[in-house]
Amino acid sequence: MSKTVSEQVKKTEMLISGLRNNSEIMKNAGVSEQLISELEAENAGLNKQNQELERLMEEARPISKDANRKLAEVRTKFQEIKKKVKLSTDASKWEQVGIADKR
Repeated sequence: MSKTVSEQVKKTEMLISGLRNNSEIMKNAGVSEQLISELEAENAGLNKQNQELERLMEEARPISKDANRKLAEVRTKFQEIKKKVKLSTDASKWEQVGIADKR
């Protein structure tokens, strides 16, 4: 998303600059200076939010990587324990320990 937002911010900046440098085209199109100023303010806000989002994503990257590693560890241990229980216990008792498998 960040690349898409960055591209739109750049396109909007180019449009604003082009319209301001060509006031005749702006007038003929019925685009007021107020409308351009509103677009410029919204574009600046979008750019600021995008930069904040990128910063937060960068901060979250190592946390997410660690969480994925822990998830893999939990899944592995879960499977090991589940296998031990299934091999040593009658299937009728599996549900009592949280194993929903039927076979």
